Amino acid sequence: MKVRDLQHALLPTLTEEEKSRQRMVVALRRTINGRLRPRNVALYKVEGAPAFAARHGRAPQSPEDVANALFLSTGYRMWSAMNRASQEMIWVAAGAPLVRDAARAEAASRTVPALGSLHLDPAFDPPGEIADIDIHLQPGGYTMDRGEGDLLAGALYEAGGNIYAFGQGVGKGDSKAGAVIRHLEARHPGIQPERILDLGCSAGAATCAWAAHFPDADVHGVDIGAGMLRYAHARAAALGVAVHFHQADAADLSAFADDSFDLVVSHNLLHEIGREQRRAMLAEARRVVRPGGMVFHQDVPTRFVTELVARVERAWDTSHNGEAFWNIYAGDDLVADMVAAGFAPADIEELRLSQVDGAMGWYLLAGGKPA
Repeated sequence: MKVRDLQHALLPTLTEEEKSRQRMVVALRRTINGRLRPRNVALYKVEGAPAFAARHGRAPQSPEDVANALFLSTGYRMWSAMNRASQEMIWVAAGAPLVRDAARAEAASRTVPALGSLHLDPAFDPPGEIADIDIHLQPGGYTMDRGEGDLLAGALYEAGGNIYAFGQGVGKGDSKAGAVIRHLEARHPGIQPERILDLGCSAGAATCAWAAHFPDADVHGVDIGAGMLRYAHARAAALGVAVHFHQADAADLSAFADDSFDLVVSHNLLHEIGREQRRAMLAEARRVVRPGGMVFHQDVPTRFVTELVARVERAWDTSHNGEAFWNIYAGDDLVADMVAAGFAPADIEELRLSQVDGAMGWYLLAGGKPA
């Protein structure tokens, strides 16, 4: 189950036209990001920086200067426009089949017997820093909820996320959870965690992967979106794995007792939340993990980019793709945050993980709680 593009009862049967449209978007994004984007730093040097110097009488110095200089490059502006348009095309290609098939998917979600559970809180108020943004330009955002039975937020996240990933060159055999599991088992052969908590679980793909790999474990997932969680719950049932999903903020895990999980994980959550939310989440993760347990926060590898121009170029998503905290994630001292959360420096590790299927790699922030 540690693969992308899993087929299950909630997914629509695509028409040939819909398949063709999705393949086209994937191919377009592979060209934009695989062939054109690597030229952006060179375009800055030969077009953007000279144009900035001619306009201002000095070389670009600050990140703001570099960002302005990039947009003085005709080639960069063309790339930016194409990248934005192709991101919007993802949601058209993914969303049209899902909207067409929504009634059938909702009916299917009621007929598959659940092995786990779903706990929604009608009084829960999602944090505005996430709820008020259409992250990745996903229509309605992560917290879209059209009422009882609505699954669309989660369905969009899964289908759109697959198109996005394949357009980045990620293979169908890749899995964020799979990369972390491989690392965990290499360090701790034969490990069998009894309780696992996935923070910011979204549509539950990684959560289900953990549950499938450790079928005897008691696996829980937490997210802020009711529509996202309904879909995650129904998806887990369709895949035949037992997961308990909870609507809650990862920065406030008061529903869980101290020292109650062997393993606490998150996947691509660090870059989706603000600084104070992140620090609270790291502290809560340490609180609920048992002595002798481990915490793994996996995320995108933008933190490994060091050159100023490359860092600014990678921050395109902040202004143009609904990624409000992209720069904060890339630039903050996360090890210091882990120390402030209660982890000892000797128990903290930052490293780069290889993808299971693909060349991009992942960032991993890990911490252990002494037995």
